[in-house]
Amino acid sequence: MRLDEVNWARLLPYSRGNEDAEFEHDFVAQFKVCMLSGNLPGISAMLTQMDRQVLAVIVLVICPIDIHMRIKLCCILYELTTTHTLDLTAFSMCCAMLARMLRREDRLTAQDITFDWRKLYDLVRNIVVPKIWQDNPIQQRSKLKNIVDLICEANRFFPQSAAMEVFEELLPQIQFNSMDRQILTVQLLTLFVPTARPPKGVELVTSGPQSTDPQRWLPTIFSLWSFNLRTSVFDAYLMNLVTTLVLEQRGQLKLTNEQLRFVFASGLHFFNLPVSRGAATLPRNISMQLRDSSGVYRMQAGAGLPLKEERAHSFARFIVYTMHDESSGGTLELFEQLVQMIESFYHPSNNGAWSGLLARFLRHLAKELLQRSRAEAAEDCEVPVDARLSRSVRRRLVVLVRTLAMLLLFSKGEDSVSMSHSTLKHLAELEPDLIFRPLLDTLYTAIDSVTETHRMISAMRALAKLATTLSTFAHYPEGAQHIAPLLTLTLPGIDVNDPTKSYFALSFIHNLCHNGVVFDELLASGDMPEVRSISKESAEDMDVSEPPELDMNQIEWATRASTAQFEAWIDQYLRRVFALMDNLSSSQDTSNNTNSSADMKLVLMASYSIELVLKQCGSRYYPMISRLITQFVTSITSLSAVEGMHKVVNAFVSALPELAHASLLSLCCERIVEEIDNGVGLTPSLSRFTRTHSETTLIWFATMLLALVECSDGQHLLKYKSQIVHAMKLLSGTCMSRHVYNIGGQMLNCVMLTLTSTTPCHTRSVPDSVWNDAEFRDNHFRHWGKHPNVADDSFSLEWHTPSEQEIEFAQELMREMVEPRIGELAAFIDSADKRELSNTENVELNRLVWVLRCGVRGLGHLVPPPGTTIAADDLTDALVGGDDANGMPPRYRLDRQVPGGYVFTDADSSEYGEVMDIRKRVGLATAQALQCVVGRGDGNVENIKALILLGESVVCYYAVDRPQFTSKRRAWNYGIEGFAMDNTICEMPRIYASRRAQLTQVSRLFHNTRFMPASELFSDISAQIAHLCLSAYSEVRSYAVSALDNIMAVVPQIKYPLIPMFVAELDARDESNPEKMMGALRMLDSLPIRRACLRDWRFFPAMVLALCRAQHEDKPQVKTMIRNTAVTQVVYVVAPVEPVPPGPLLEQMVNALDGANTDVSVAVAKSRETCAQRYRYAASEYTRLVNELVGILRDAGTTWRFAAIAGYYLDQLTSVRTAPEEQLVGTLAEYLTSDLMLFRESAALNLAQAIGMIKKRSKLSNPNIAAAQRRQQLDMRDGRALGAPHAYADLCERALDGDTEAVQTPLVDNPACGWFVWPKTAKVYAAAPTGDALAFDSIEEASRPAYNAVRSVLFADGKWAEIARLFSVESTRPSEEEIFGGTRAGLFSQVFSLFGPPLLERAWTAIEGLARENERVGAQRAAAEMIGGLLRGTKHWAQSGLDAMWTQLIPLLDTVFARLAPDTLRFWQAALQYAFARRDPRRYLPLIRLIVYGRPFDPQAEAPFAEAAKLDILRALFGAWDWRIASAVVASRPRFLDALAHPYKQVRDAAAIAMYTLSSAEFSVSYARVDEAVDDLARYGPLGRDFSQWAGSSRTQALISEMTQRVQAWKAEVVPLTVGPTNFSRGSKTLLSFFFVGFRFGPRRLTLDHAPNILQLLSELQEHHDDDELCRLASSNLEFLSQVLYTANLSEIVGARLLALLDSSMWHVVNKALPLLCTLTFANRFTLSREIRARILDTTSLFLEHDQIEVRQAASSSLTNMVKCASSNVIFDINTRFSAKLQRRLPRVRYGRTPKDPHAYSKLVLTRHAGVLGLSCLVLAFPYTIPEWMPNVLVQLAECIDDPNPIQSTVQRTFAEFRRTHMDTWHEDRKRFSTSQLDILTDMLVSPCYYA
Repeated sequence: MRLDEVNWARLLPYSRGNEDAEFEHDFVAQFKVCMLSGNLPGISAMLTQMDRQVLAVIVLVICPIDIHMRIKLCCILYELTTTHTLDLTAFSMCCAMLARMLRREDRLTAQDITFDWRKLYDLVRNIVVPKIWQDNPIQQRSKLKNIVDLICEANRFFPQSAAMEVFEELLPQIQFNSMDRQILTVQLLTLFVPTARPPKGVELVTSGPQSTDPQRWLPTIFSLWSFNLRTSVFDAYLMNLVTTLVLEQRGQLKLTNEQLRFVFASGLHFFNLPVSRGAATLPRNISMQLRDSSGVYRMQAGAGLPLKEERAHSFARFIVYTMHDESSGGTLELFEQLVQMIESFYHPSNNGAWSGLLARFLRHLAKELLQRSRAEAAEDCEVPVDARLSRSVRRRLVVLVRTLAMLLLFSKGEDSVSMSHSTLKHLAELEPDLIFRPLLDTLYTAIDSVTETHRMISAMRALAKLATTLSTFAHYPEGAQHIAPLLTLTLPGIDVNDPTKSYFALSFIHNLCHNGVVFDELLASGDMPEVRSISKESAEDMDVSEPPELDMNQIEWATRASTAQFEAWIDQYLRRVFALMDNLSSSQDTSNNTNSSADMKLVLMASYSIELVLKQCGSRYYPMISRLITQFVTSITSLSAVEGMHKVVNAFVSALPELAHASLLSLCCERIVEEIDNGVGLTPSLSRFTRTHSETTLIWFATMLLALVECSDGQHLLKYKSQIVHAMKLLSGTCMSRHVYNIGGQMLNCVMLTLTSTTPCHTRSVPDSVWNDAEFRDNHFRHWGKHPNVADDSFSLEWHTPSEQEIEFAQELMREMVEPRIGELAAFIDSADKRELSNTENVELNRLVWVLRCGVRGLGHLVPPPGTTIAADDLTDALVGGDDANGMPPRYRLDRQVPGGYVFTDADSSEYGEVMDIRKRVGLATAQALQCVVGRGDGNVENIKALILLGESVVCYYAVDRPQFTSKRRAWNYGIEGFAMDNTICEMPRIYASRRAQLTQVSRLFHNTRFMPASELFSDISAQIAHLCLSAYSEVRSYAVSALDNIMAVVPQIKYPLIPMFVAELDARDESNPEKMMGALRMLDSLPIRRACLRDWRFFPAMVLALCRAQHEDKPQVKTMIRNTAVTQVVYVVAPVEPVPPGPLLEQMVNALDGANTDVSVAVAKSRETCAQRYRYAASEYTRLVNELVGILRDAGTTWRFAAIAGYYLDQLTSVRTAPEEQLVGTLAEYLTSDLMLFRESAALNLAQAIGMIKKRSKLSNPNIAAAQRRQQLDMRDGRALGAPHAYADLCERALDGDTEAVQTPLVDNPACGWFVWPKTAKVYAAAPTGDALAFDSIEEASRPAYNAVRSVLFADGKWAEIARLFSVESTRPSEEEIFGGTRAGLFSQVFSLFGPPLLERAWTAIEGLARENERVGAQRAAAEMIGGLLRGTKHWAQSGLDAMWTQLIPLLDTVFARLAPDTLRFWQAALQYAFARRDPRRYLPLIRLIVYGRPFDPQAEAPFAEAAKLDILRALFGAWDWRIASAVVASRPRFLDALAHPYKQVRDAAAIAMYTLSSAEFSVSYARVDEAVDDLARYGPLGRDFSQWAGSSRTQALISEMTQRVQAWKAEVVPLTVGPTNFSRGSKTLLSFFFVGFRFGPRRLTLDHAPNILQLLSELQEHHDDDELCRLASSNLEFLSQVLYTANLSEIVGARLLALLDSSMWHVVNKALPLLCTLTFANRFTLSREIRARILDTTSLFLEHDQIEVRQAASSSLTNMVKCASSNVIFDINTRFSAKLQRRLPRVRYGRTPKDPHAYSKLVLTRHAGVLGLSCLVLAFPYTIPEWMPNVLVQLAECIDDPNPIQSTVQRTFAEFRRTHMDTWHEDRKRFSTSQLDILTDMLVSPCYYA
């Protein structure tokens, strides 16, 4: 059983009856009625209640749902989610409930349920790629998060054979040349491919369409991955898929070494770590701005699923779940290499953008390792034993992760530090000896540190985090002996001057107590044994493969001895806490009643820790504790400490009630009586913030007394009954100071609740029977960390239940202190009804109200709230009841009160009646007082607020109210997160178990308050508070709004009569009151009223119209509130949905659900009739509302702000289910020519949607409509339907050549169809029919009025001229910021699509006029939008209409393109992209002829911009049609190469981009079938086919070869010392730009294949320092080339080519090539072979002896980084090799003398310098650790300090860097050196002193 399934209600001390079965019966019956009647709003409301109220919070239905019931519910919810139109709330609830039920793998398996994946797929696809006519786009997008969560849980219930079906659906949508919907396709592939392990006994099918073997299609995933290497988006999603597959297929699927290395290489690139300084950074994502046209025509540009790119998490999971053994080349070895590479980036001094990602990776790694270990240790683990993680592997992995986490411990970022603590905690849960031994040494040192505060705080946080693991004796016995020393050491951390440090020090104590640590001294018998020191040396030298053997006798002796420190620690701890409380600020010291959140948090933590410490300490310390607390209470009376000390005393009484009462209660009562007898507190005062100094002592002791009576057991108060009553009467009845009588009232409330409540008591870590046991007291440390199993039936808690004496005491208080006040209040109100009150009378009234409120709240546990239980035969009325047939939806709740431990439950008893009578009388008096206050219209604000609170308590408070319940729930959640309990096991600290049981009790009480009837008294009180919500005083409004909100949550019926009152306040009046409007708006925006209005069409239209018409108030605050209210509501607005009964399948499922066999046929019939009536009413109101909103839009007096609000509502109310309103559509058409731009934009958007709905409804009503006839599904098997795959790419070329067959071949608009693989069937369109028939020749009858309304406006004379004038108005933004309007183009597309050529005839003059105004930017933009929309809207036109359009359009566009300007070019590019996107190129043959043939590129022309513009226009074709247009452009023989050395940069850049995009566009795979593609990719090996590189077509290869040859020829022609640009420099720039485009803007496959061939040229070009552009391009290409993640084959080629650069005779070339090799080695560490890496390292080492010192320095820097990635053997070889170079010493040469053999001397200096540089590389490669070989290396370097430069300077720099990087840890690092070595290092590291 899991922790979240524990039946906490069984621990309650009273009988619960058969409530679980009753609730289940109610739920099933109500669910059946709603489902069978098609009552979707009812389902929504019921699921909301079921999910939030019962399952998630109250946890009443505790018993696990029967497996058969669970299966049926899952099937019903799945069907309901995927096939029914649900509103956002219902959909979210269905998804959440279904996902939660599917999440439990031990409850449901794939053998129980199988889901049809395609239903979810279609649902997601329709939402993420919406049509323009779809309803509620905002709501639809909001559903995606729920859908994604559901898919993740439902994936394992998809049939195993669905993998090939998913590939059949998604692989044909792959087209990675463009990013159009490609991210979405990869996301869907990640989500829908089944990854679950097949059920037991089911054999894998390895071939065929029903294949279930992932080994068959896994190479396909890696092949797709190779398309986009080192792109964060694709890497994240595909790695997540592979990781999930590995996780689910544990024991059955094992990845190959090649696959592991591929994933590790991608994982390394996730971190984006820098290798060299100053280098250009390769983009993490390829920008497709030159090729992607999707963003200009879709509503959501780049829309995708809300999937988080959990890169770090996916990579961590992959590492953990692919780790099985210690085999060579396995995951463990690869991870060790990864740790070695990234270790230095974890050090605090190496902070950067990567730090957070690395820290998260580490935390996920440790957490996943812990989860896997626990899962495999479980008895029911199904993973084969040989596939489980062995102990030795796990310990090695723990050590590796620990190394990084320890570096991160003192990081600069707070989040990184926190994640390091979480990492260490997870690791300590696995292998505590490997973690605590090195960690404790570090923590002891850090806490002792005085000067380094950040280290001490981090150490405190670490202790708080790991306290539970450290103190669990069974888990880590050695930790027990550290508890007392650590507590003593952390005491100075409790410091008022450092709240952060104090908080974590107290958290450490708090967590220890929760873990069961007992503070009691134990005797250690015998002599002290030898204690083994715990240091880092012992930790590092221990055997990692096996845990050490423990000497338990030594451990127990040391633990017992350490407990002697507890007495001194408790004494100092209490004193420090008292000092903390005395110095912290209190809210009573400030006039604004605001506390520092940090101080308040610290006070709470201190009080919690004190309570726990006192509970867990031994009885021998009780006298000392009592003495200290009593001394502090009696000696300090500072009000700055009153709040904190109140909590301390409250903790004292909670832990030790008898001792606390005996020590303090009588004392406090005596001091209170003494003070009041002296006249203190008798002066009338209503102030909450100021007080006389004489009241200080009285308030202090009254507050302490209040804390003393807040105990959990009222039995302890009976002994002091008379003293408590006397003190309360004095405080609440005699005193006139508000501070004092407030405390008296609170005391009355606390005493009554303490006496009558049912709460857990004796909440130590163990039961009292165990606590008092002698064996436990003598060995309590052995029980530390042992927690009970709360699911065990033997587990129980002790509860306080009211005794007879306590009940009698409570009744006495009720009769003596509450009941008399009722009459006093009534009499006071009667006497003060019509006169002004004096100050004394106001104080008296306030005191009466306050005492009554406290008294009423004290009655909460005596009787249950008024309510009725629904009987089974009354189910129908509960479901369909209401005020009338058109009334509000009924209350779909489980309206059944539950036992709550109330004192009086018999409604016929006199005690019950007495309590209810008192509550009623208080309510009547409150209603009378509120009525008086409201009627007077003025009065004392403090008294009004007090009356509001009293009214709220009368209605809401029955033992608990919503704020208290919310606070309890949040406290529990906070505790769960703070203690980090594992939800998979049912063990938890007994203290937490008692709190959880108390939360269950509180939840039951709160549940009962939510089913009270709206009585006349409650309605009266609520109505008066509602009037106060409109008060002129903001403070009163705030109190009233909060109170009414709580009342409506408890009594929902209350709100319905109040809604019209709030709505009416927004109406225009002569005496507009902004204060009342703000109050009304706050209430309308409250959650209960907002939900009621949105689902109830009685109120919704009035509220909407009121918001849209409330423009009469000019106050900015009111306008802002109106807008915010509208925006909040508009997301959830939906048009009325006609109730649709379920289909036969769903009805069968629902009928099978009924386990109680309740006959609900009558209820179903009534519900259907009610739903039908409600729908008819809503439909009529919908029509009226739309017309009213249209009227607001048409009203000339409506301001733009409120017209926009009306437009928001209309946008969401428009639905394809209802015909568009004639008046609405006509108004939108007219508003196209509004003077306000906002109106025009809104009209364009909404009119386009309305026209789309008309078209959709017309197609649905008449399938024979012309537009629908052309669409068909074409069988594409074998790819022969459109000709052979290679011939399909030539269709456009053939069509341009006049091939009739190519023209008539069906049109395929999907650009991905056939690029990677051909689908089985494809949506195609027949060629344009002959004739002049309109596409929409038949309009649906219901939509015809709207159609005619639009037509009459658009065909009116002069309309298009006006549209052209207004749409071309230039905005206020600069001309360069003008953008192409996709919304406006969408409108033109829709109108030309619907009305066809006749509309073009009307609009042509205006369009042509705009297009010819080439000097005006706005005109060109508008013309581009109109023509772009026109071209896209001709999709269904007949041929005659198309011919007429082209006849007019082509000459016009020819003119336009000839006159393009820099400011207007982008508009026409966007227009063409908009028109061409997802359209077959053969639709635009005339336009293609114009662009390709009519306006050919002429590199010899004198107009550079015009020629560059031609190329930019041509590029729009590539972006939209890619491989389908490439052959046609190639056939036109463009003269791109002639621009290679063009004198103008603009032309060269445009030519380079055009050549690259055209060349890459020729690439396509075009498999004939999906199964053929999958099998073929598998034949290439585990990684599939490598698509990361491509040599290009023969034309492309010839093009690149020709460019290279021309550049080389021009190079030979260059005359030395030539000044100015040459053909060589210009041609080189074009060539480099060609490759640069591939790195940054497009698919890299061409660049990666050909760029390595010109490395020599690149290295030479970067030395052209006289040409900055050429130098920059060459350097960027080289740097990008070295940073790319290559596949194994290509990485070898690039490595060899870069090595060849080192053969250059130019040292500058070598100097710049060495860092490139270093970067390549780091970036491709997991793909480069061992041989090439060794060759690179050896070659780099050779350059340490280069004659040029700059080369030696570059080689040294590169070698340092390479050593970081090297193995231990390689390091040993380097050490040996370079140490040998230092064996021969330099001959002694006197100063100023020449060596005997200068040449030999120089050579020896060079050799020794190489040796020093090599050893320096070893030292600098490990900046934060001391490997065993490093001390000797440092000694060798020190011996070279007297050598001449550059040797001496190199040694000095090395030691300076060593000192800097090891300064923080030198106290530990120095232990790795011998004494003689330390002496040498001291001489090198310590600067000599002048006075030494």
